[in-house]
Amino acid sequence: MKLKHTFRHLDVSSSLSDYSQLRILEISRFLLKDGQGSAHYSKNQHHFCVEITINTPHKYFKASAESDDIYAAVDEVVAKLGRQLLKTKKAIKNHKRPELSRRGRLNQLNGQLEFAPRLKKAA
Repeated sequence: MKLKHTFRHLDVSSSLSDYSQLRILEISRFLLKDGQGSAHYSKNQHHFCVEITINTPHKYFKASAESDDIYAAVDEVVAKLGRQLLKTKKAIKNHKRPELSRRGRLNQLNGQLEFAPRLKKAA
C-alpha cells in the first residue's frame, strides 16, 4: 500500500517517509483488500505528532500519536493501526458460525470418527 506523506512545520524527510512506508507494509498483510493511505507529520512546540489514515473497501482506519521522537510516534501509530486491522480482519473472516463450516464439523468428530454435535442447553 502506498502512503501519501504530508509534512507540517517540518522539513520533508525521505528517510522518515521510507521508514513509515516500511512499517506500514509490515501490517498491510492484515488488509484483505488494498487501500489508500495518508500520513501527516507535524510538530507542536516540542512534540512530534503523526497521524495515519487508511481507507479500504471495508472500513476507514485512523490512528494518531505524539512523542518526543518522531520515529517512536510512527511506531506507536503503526501498532495502533495493526490492532485495528487485525480486529477487523478477524471480524470479517469469522462472520459465520464456525460449527457450520467444514472445518468446524471436522472438529466435532470424536476419536472414533463419530459425529458428536454440541447441543445447546434450553433455558
